Amino acid sequence: MTVVRLSELLGQPGPSTFLRGVVAGGRYANAYLFLGAAGVGKGTAALAFARALLCETRNGPKAQGGLFDPAAPSAPPDAPADDACGVCEACRRSAQLTHPDLKFLFPVSGEEKDLDKTVAETQQALREDPFFVFNYEKAASIRLSLTRELLRELAYRPYEAERRVVVVRDADRMREDQYSALLKSIEEPGASTVWVLTTARASRLPATIPSRCQRVRFAPLPEPAIRQFLEQRAGVGNSDARLLAALSGGSLARALTLRDGTPLKERDRALALLEPALRGDPASLWLAVRDVTNFGRAGREVLRRMVEFNQLWLRDLLRARYGAPREALVNRDRETEIRRQAELTGPAEIRRRLMVLEEMLRTIEGNVTPELAMFSALSRLGGERVAGDPWPPHPTARWDY
Repeated sequence: MTVVRLSELLGQPGPSTFLRGVVAGGRYANAYLFLGAAGVGKGTAALAFARALLCETRNGPKAQGGLFDPAAPSAPPDAPADDACGVCEACRRSAQLTHPDLKFLFPVSGEEKDLDKTVAETQQALREDPFFVFNYEKAASIRLSLTRELLRELAYRPYEAERRVVVVRDADRMREDQYSALLKSIEEPGASTVWVLTTARASRLPATIPSRCQRVRFAPLPEPAIRQFLEQRAGVGNSDARLLAALSGGSLARALTLRDGTPLKERDRALALLEPALRGDPASLWLAVRDVTNFGRAGREVLRRMVEFNQLWLRDLLRARYGAPREALVNRDRETEIRRQAELTGPAEIRRRLMVLEEMLRTIEGNVTPELAMFSALSRLGGERVAGDPWPPHPTARWDY
């Protein structure tokens, strides 16, 4: 895990400035909700914010010395007033996720009996791998037993720091009863607890949660920033970094995941699914879907990337239709095909297809056979409809798609 301070957040000047202002002011909201696409730095920012709140040179008793600790060291002269110092004991322990007043919850897969082992292994991988990416190949959720244990602990005062910081990654992966249990603590955590929730799917959170949080929005990362990171930090060659940055769609996590595979081959396989769907050939479409899903054995991350590649293709069609230059296209190596399709596909149809793909992502996360989920969505993407009725004239009828 690469330890990043608030001042070092990649490509997020707005959230960085806002959070540093909060730290400098010393007045914190009950809860914060970090919103934005997957892989743009929300989790990194949440942990950096937590380290700044727990930093001893600014907030802890060691920063002040006093009657009962006269020998406590003072803050370094160059310690920032709006960020973690990075050198105190609290910063070192929070960077390793071992600070007793930092609670970090995240979704996990597997059996409940192996929960402790799974959590420990994930945290160890997060510490050791500077480019660790949370991937959910199987169904993953924040377990009820972990939230119950957390709520019991919140009834007591923090162990060492002035406040306890609770970071919940991908907070949309909870059960309804968990939201109900957490609601009271989020609404009235007291002066000793600060909640930081992150999500890339805010629509899956019950309305009661965002309404009680101060929202911080994260934008997709600029392509040059991702390319520079891959070249300078991840040791990726210039040509490969350009390709990965283009296919990332503003997500550094996606770029880091694709660097270990064959991104162009994956992209072409994903886009090839559109051909039988658009020409109305269900037999060929079914065979293509079974090949992509490996007869149901492909993980959720593979299927999710297939959908995301098609979303990026539709975004390119929309950009090309309104005169975007070649540099603005993700799939710029197929510019001729993009511009040809853009002339034949209107914005309303592009929006309809994007909505179908969004529903496919929802279905993939559910307990549905992958082949059936993709085959059904791609058939609808081509215009097929079981009842044979015309498409709804307005996107508000999205659930009927």
